[in-house]
Amino acid sequence: MSWRENKLIRFRTREGKQGRIKFLAVFFVIFSILIIIKLFYLQIFRGSFYEALAIGQHELYQKLFPERGSIYVVEKNGDKQILFPLVTNKDLHMLYAIPKDIENPRQTAEKLFALFGLPDNIDMKKVEAELFSDITPDMDPAMSSEIKKARLDKWQEEQKEKEIARLEGLLSKPDDPYEPIRHKLKNEDLEIIKSWNIKGLDFKDETWRFYPEKGMGGHIFGFWGFEGDNKVGKYGLEGYFDKELTGQFGAIQGEKDGLGNLIAIGSSSLKEKVDGSSLVLTIDRAIQYKACQALSQAVDYFKAESGSVIVMNPKTGAILAMCGAPDYDPDEYNQVEDIEVYNNQAIFSAYEPGSIFKAITMSIALDTGKVEPNTTYVDEGGVQIGPYLIKNYNDLVYGKQTMTEVLEKSINTGSIFAVNRITPKVFSQYVKDFGFGQKTGIELNKEASGDISNLDKKGEIYAATASFGQGLTVTPIQMITAVSALANGGKLMKPYIVSQIIKSDGKIETFKSQEVKQVISSKTSSTISGMLVSVIENGHSKGAKIDGYRIAGKTGTAQVANKSNKGYSDAVNTSFISYGPFSNPVYVMMVRIDKPQWGKTGEAVAVPVATDIAKFILQYYNVPYDNK
Repeated sequence: MSWRENKLIRFRTREGKQGRIKFLAVFFVIFSILIIIKLFYLQIFRGSFYEALAIGQHELYQKLFPERGSIYVVEKNGDKQILFPLVTNKDLHMLYAIPKDIENPRQTAEKLFALFGLPDNIDMKKVEAELFSDITPDMDPAMSSEIKKARLDKWQEEQKEKEIARLEGLLSKPDDPYEPIRHKLKNEDLEIIKSWNIKGLDFKDETWRFYPEKGMGGHIFGFWGFEGDNKVGKYGLEGYFDKELTGQFGAIQGEKDGLGNLIAIGSSSLKEKVDGSSLVLTIDRAIQYKACQALSQAVDYFKAESGSVIVMNPKTGAILAMCGAPDYDPDEYNQVEDIEVYNNQAIFSAYEPGSIFKAITMSIALDTGKVEPNTTYVDEGGVQIGPYLIKNYNDLVYGKQTMTEVLEKSINTGSIFAVNRITPKVFSQYVKDFGFGQKTGIELNKEASGDISNLDKKGEIYAATASFGQGLTVTPIQMITAVSALANGGKLMKPYIVSQIIKSDGKIETFKSQEVKQVISSKTSSTISGMLVSVIENGHSKGAKIDGYRIAGKTGTAQVANKSNKGYSDAVNTSFISYGPFSNPVYVMMVRIDKPQWGKTGEAVAVPVATDIAKFILQYYNVPYDNK
């Protein structure tokens, strides 16, 4: 090879290297630009997303759950007073399955059924009613018993197979890592299941609300139930005081390593949880139990749609008892057939009160000085107001009557006479001053305000019908609060059911009685009370007499308005409001029973309930006689 050829080869080799270098340089420049663009995109446009993702990987955020506050009443124990829990917490267990680990679903399902049996929410009364619907009382008892047993055995066997099949279905999901089986598991059941050593069954602790006193008035408490994935208080005290009962969630936050462990030297913070506050009620446990029992029996006996009872201290406004029927068990709140049962009839259900409102009308007429107990008028059986003819109950005509006799005989035209003496405008203002048409502010969820808007309309007819309790709606809590003023020297007190809130740090917030206003004078209060005693002694409500005591009261029998059409149906709501003894009232009581199937008057239906409870209260408080 010549010198020239050798030089040419070296030149081409050098030129090739330079080309490759240039190519690589250009490649790295372009690659760097792409990396810069990508980094710019990730850091600027997607920075917040990856920052959040990084926090999720490197930090721990765990809620610390506070203990929910309890609900107590005060009990006497000798000379001491103790707090008795009506609502508290209970630590139970939840059984869950890991189906992919269950080796024999059928066998496991059979063992679980043998332990738990049929679901708790089966209504056996309803089942038996359907199974035995064709069995009549005149059938031979032996044959009837044999048929019932055979049908029930067959039904139980069918239900057993259904329940085992349901459990087997839950346990037979090969890709399912978690399947809840049963809540509220007791320790003894937990130990039995553990002894089986079945792979794929496990447990976790759960805190549940516990209501140890059955039949004590679920409407007062409400319940602690699910809202989405969270548990919240609903209805009653649980709903009204949910924030206070819940407390404050705590949190622990810190950096984690790649294995998920907290880094001891990393930055961290801890927010302590604050347990919920507890409530102490004004409720008297003995009176509450008696009132709820008497109401429930009456609603069943008269086959009524519903009912409510409230007992209040007229001097303070403290609620001593409050019951509704039908009631529900807050422990099993999810098993009710109709969620309307959650509503507390005593505060939620506004209705036309009927003749018990005549006590309010007469007190207003007395307070304005327009009538006296012995003021007379002549009843002709009806009053014509424009195109409307308003008659007395059962079209009775009474002739010359005093205002006391108007209350004793519950005369509609007498109430109209009284309200015409004071004018509709004055009457309307007094009704508002008594608290009607607005919420009382009692510490329970779902209180209604009622409707007295008709009193703001022009026309004599609206005040006339309202004078005897038609054309306006009130709630039982409004009614008892207003009548408490009649018993309490004319002072309208704010009703309350919580006496104390006990904070988790031991500090106590105490609630005291609150006077809303002086609605009528003390003289009027004494006069109307005497007239209402005469109603019991001489009028329609003689069944409310209690030996040794002077009781004041007024019955009501209100027609139920048609929902779709004008006018009234044949159904009635019966009520009785009373207080005693006259010389020094220790209670005021409102009893309302809706749509009884028979009886259908306040005297026949509501009075016996109130009298039964009143006798208990007077004896329980050891109240001295005032009429001996």
